[in-house]
Amino acid sequence: MSLVSLRYFNEVVRTGSIREAADRLHVAPSAISRQMRNLEIELGVPLFERHARGVVPTSAGELYARYAREALLDQERIYSEIDDLKGLRRGHVRVCSVEGVVANGLTHAVATFRKRFGGVSISLDITGTESVIEAVRNGDVDIGVAFTSSPDPDVHRTLRLRDPLFAIMAADFPLARQRKLALVDTLAYPIAIPRRHFGIRALLDTRCRTAQLTMRPTLETNSIEALRGFARSGCGITFLPQLSVKRELEAGQVVAVPMTDRDLQQATIDVCVLKNRTLPAAAQGFLRHLEATLPVHR
Repeated sequence: MSLVSLRYFNEVVRTGSIREAADRLHVAPSAISRQMRNLEIELGVPLFERHARGVVPTSAGELYARYAREALLDQERIYSEIDDLKGLRRGHVRVCSVEGVVANGLTHAVATFRKRFGGVSISLDITGTESVIEAVRNGDVDIGVAFTSSPDPDVHRTLRLRDPLFAIMAADFPLARQRKLALVDTLAYPIAIPRRHFGIRALLDTRCRTAQLTMRPTLETNSIEALRGFARSGCGITFLPQLSVKRELEAGQVVAVPMTDRDLQQATIDVCVLKNRTLPAAAQGFLRHLEATLPVHR
């Protein structure tokens, strides 16, 4: 099967739409439709169910999608290994990460890696933990950095670093001088929390279920910077790992009070890749560099 057909097929599965796949690949929808028909004729089974709103893979289509994804990932790896044999220092690394690791860990890793390997380019997408794991699972990125991710049979954690949650607040906030706090101690005050697809929120929700607590947040957001700003301004309390507020702590803008809740002490930063995938040389090199430079207590 040609790599063009595999690429077209993979994009149709990803988008659920021949037209959207055509837009992303900058080709005519008729060209993609023709390739999909040819695939179905060659394989002798329908690969998609057609609906008014798009297409959905059949059981055979889902099976073929796994093959197509693995074949395209192998192509990237082979090209990278050929580059190495030719003595080239080039390549591209695709990374997806939660926001809290970016300013105080990931950008430093990118900068120091690029000083050594200037021919390697890096793309970085920022999202929540669930979306990070999905991107790794689908082969959309080479490396994912998540916060306290749930186990996934298709995803391998190459590194798990402990980074517990703290109660983050301005230095003059009423609870700022407490040596430790339980989550229940903070709920009488204004709090800011992430939306539900964030790993931090999953931990907080789990603790609330366990302790039969109810959170009524003043602010609910998909921005870690908004949570930091909420705490800096003295509006109330948020809950973040120390790595996420490293600069604010060093500048004395906030304090981080340890949490006594065991659930919240188990938070981690997880570096993830697709299980059983051999990464291209550039991605493998950046993975090793990232694991060595993340500034978290192991």
